[in-house]
Amino acid sequence: MTTPEHITTWRDARYDMPVSQQLERYNELAAKDTSARARIELVTRQIYDPARHGADDRPPLTVAEHIELLALAECVARTVRHPANIHHALLAGVTWADIARVVDSDELTLRRDYQQWADDQHDLNRHHPDLGMTTDEHVAATARAAADESLADGDIRIRR
Repeated sequence: MTTPEHITTWRDARYDMPVSQQLERYNELAAKDTSARARIELVTRQIYDPARHGADDRPPLTVAEHIELLALAECVARTVRHPANIHHALLAGVTWADIARVVDSDELTLRRDYQQWADDQHDLNRHHPDLGMTTDEHVAATARAAADESLADGDIRIRR
């Protein structure tokens, strides 16, 4: 797999390389940026010592590298924050309240976003039967998104 000279959008990163390579390139650029900023800070404070801090020139990131760093960060975030992770957690028994707490969101927003994802997965399945959610899976996901877990004794009430 060939890496382009610079990744210019998060979509380019997403489709051109696996997330492990995205993280590797992100770390490389972030380290380069941190090193250049640290040298500038030491020079500004007039405490830079080439013998102690290294005599190598540490140029700042170029505009293209800053764009690439942003694109990679967005791609990694979108990849690891994929709605399927919430789906799998729900199937494993994690509650909406627990998910909301972990991702620092509110249940209503999470349920709405999950429902939209499930709808999209169902649409995908209608056009490509080997992909997405079947009608039965979509019905179950819709019930999960609408269930009121605040009731005692495990009763589930569907919001209308």
